[in-house]
Amino acid sequence: MPLLALGLLGAAPAAHAAYPTLSVGSSGPDVTAVQHLLTHHGRSTAADGQYGSGTAAAVTDFQSANGLAADGVAGPATLGALVVTVRQGDSGPAVQALQVLLNARGAGLTADGAFGPATDAALRSFQSAQGLASDGIAGPQSWSALFGSGSTQPPGDTYASLSEEQKANARTIIGVGKGAGVPEQGWVVALATAMQESTLVNVTYGDRDSLGLFQQRPSQGWGTEAQVQDPVLASKAFYGVASHTPNAGLLDIAGWESLSVTEAAQAVQRSAYPDAYAKWEPLARDIVANESGTAPIG
Repeated sequence: MPLLALGLLGAAPAAHAAYPTLSVGSSGPDVTAVQHLLTHHGRSTAADGQYGSGTAAAVTDFQSANGLAADGVAGPATLGALVVTVRQGDSGPAVQALQVLLNARGAGLTADGAFGPATDAALRSFQSAQGLASDGIAGPQSWSALFGSGSTQPPGDTYASLSEEQKANARTIIGVGKGAGVPEQGWVVALATAMQESTLVNVTYGDRDSLGLFQQRPSQGWGTEAQVQDPVLASKAFYGVASHTPNAGLLDIAGWESLSVTEAAQAVQRSAYPDAYAKWEPLARDIVANESGTAPIG
């Protein structure tokens, strides 16, 4: 494992860090951490970073069992009840939650649920940077400081609501499609897919070893970690025009143009949530309408 990127962990100290409030539509590492913590508490939840109805139901069940307002919203009281103290030698979903949040601060850990020396070093560095006791023990103060480190707000549903980072990644996806001769419908499929998988953010975390805009997995032949986190290469892989992966992409799917957006996306992604891409089609078309002048990328 490479040396930890300790410099990235040194965010400005937060003397009174507070837990965020997460609800349906939220996404990012905070949500992934909540999902791991729910699993720790016996409510098995897919750690996909998307706060959907399944996560809300698990939160509601946890709240009911712990005397909290059972509204399905993971606010400060619920998060405070979910977190558990972990330290070197511990293992399991709660440690995975910790590793996901540390990675959102730049730690570069493998989120395998094993609290070893690398996780200990990353936690101590984070604690020191936050003005906390650098003891390598993830207790309530460390958890509350770590939460809020990632994208947690529901993504927008119009082009105007997107961040500059999201727009730049959208232009890359469109540009690669243009360069490969993919028709406009293919850009829509790719954009809807990236919105569902990563909210058009080139994320460095995901379920198991999923990474990047399309949450492609190196272990499933999509390329190296560096390749699946390269927006151009990841886009080429999705379209099926990449030289670094033998996996089938959109253009390899017979009759993809006659499929619905969500069917075409699912044919490439093979997601456990095959209908999830449909909700992003209107936004994808809005993006295309605003970025159709994007230059081709070869």
